[in-house]
Amino acid sequence: MSKLLDLLAQQKQLEEQIKNLKADETEMKVLKFVEELDALRAKHGYNVPDFLDVVHSYHKAESPAKNTQSVSDKAPKETKPQFKVVVDGVDVVLKESTQGKMKPDLEKAVKAGGFTKYKDYLADLIKKNDVDSFEALIKKLGGVPVTA
Repeated sequence: MSKLLDLLAQQKQLEEQIKNLKADETEMKVLKFVEELDALRAKHGYNVPDFLDVVHSYHKAESPAKNTQSVSDKAPKETKPQFKVVVDGVDVVLKESTQGKMKPDLEKAVKAGGFTKYKDYLADLIKKNDVDSFEALIKKLGGVPVTA
């Protein structure tokens, strides 16, 4: 019987707290907002976890789009400047990095140098020309900027 009395006492305390909180304007705004959210969830037939996923994905800007046809709002990637230089009597267009993609003439020069990767070829050129950066290499080889 004492458990029942404890629960009834707790219920009475909770009812008193609810009454006090309902008198608070800020708390009432929150309660009204939650009721409206719950009504919106029910209106559109979402279960609670799915509804939370929708709300979170809407407010989480860094989440990737799930639709492959969505438009990205990322800024266009800046292209690295390219420079035309002469290496071993051959005109070659160099840039700081290629991210695995090389134009055919550059690929031919890289393979002729005995390399499979542009990064290794570029490192070798920097070492052979006794410079410590890409900019210094371009300057030493007399590189001319190339536009698209």
